[in-house]
Parts: sequence; C-alpha cells; structure tokens
Amino acid sequence: MAHKFTAVSLAASLASLAFAAVPVTAQAHWVPAPCDFITGGGFVFKDNGNMVNFGAHGGCKNGKFWGNFNVIDHENNFQMKAERITGYLYDPDKPEGRDICGWARINNADNLVMFRMRLNDLGEPGKKDAFGIIIDNWQTAGERFYKVSVRKLEGGNIQQHKPNPSTTPGPGFFELREWEMCGDLLRPD
Repeated sequence: MAHKFTAVSLAASLASLAFAAVPVTAQAHWVPAPCDFITGGGFVFKDNGNMVNFGAHGGCKNGKFWGNFNVIDHENNFQMKAERITGYLYDPDKPEGRDICGWARINNADNLVMFRMRLNDLGEPGKKDAFGIIIDNWQTAGERFYKVSVRKLEGGNIQQHKPNPSTTPGPGFFELREWEMCGDLLRPD
C-alpha cells in the first residue's frame, strides 16, 4: 500500500530522511548552462547502503527551462516527480555536469518542495557518471533537507547532449543568477 503524504507526515518524513543539516549560504560561480540538454537514469546507493533510483532530463528548449524527473527512495517509500523547472546551470570549471532546479511533488502531496539535482556525464558507458539531489521542504521547521550526495552510479548512464535547433535560450536566460534559479539550495556535493 502506497503511503499518501500529508503536510505533517511529509515534514516528519523529510526530517527523518535528512542525512545532515545543510547550512543555507549564498553561492557564486555557477551560471546558466549553455543551451543544451542532459538525460540519464540509473541508481545509486545512499550512505546507509539503501538504493535510490532516478530517471531525469533537463535543459532549455524553445526559450524556456525544460525537464522532468522521477526519483524513488525505496527505503523511505517515496517518489518525487518534477512539477516545474526553474533553472539549468553548471560550474564553468567542471563542464561535465549540470544542475537542474525547480519544484517537485512527493507522493502526490499537496505542497511542493524545492529541489536541486546534479547529473555528471563522465564518459561512456556511464561507469563514472554521477547523480545527487537535495530537496528542501521550506515549510517545515528543524531538519528541512533531504540529500543524496553526488555519487557514482551503480548502474545506468548519463548523457550530455549538444545543442540543437530546439535548444534556444529565452530573453535574459544568461543573466539569471544562481539564487534566481535554485533559491538558497546548496549544490548536492
């Protein structure tokens, strides 16, 4: 039987899922990514050895941020799906990775949570690729964060794709700052 989260159970679950309190500080250096896109799927093991599966894609298309994902935490019986993509960015010193930011829903709960996901394409066939995610249920007090640190895939592949005619930026796309795309969420390093 699937668990249906309420606002209170979501807050309690997110607090119990948090691996560590993550300080909220300003970040610099990350900028809007080139207008390309990234796709991937697979699984990683958390620090405690439990599995997290994911399927994700993101980038910019036709002048807007674009993407979707599905993350399943088997240990805690939750599924998170993207509702809106608000950012697509990268560190110019590490061009193999992309962060996708936005709002998501956990187990069809009424309220949305903010997320920041990292996908790193480190060559084929994907044995060195990496995934991480942090989510922030800002409506709760205490341990607000759930985090899977960026870690090597145990199975799957991530693929960075070159721009094509549909991957065009919108007006002001490259002037956006990190906090405008991802709020105060830290990278899931």
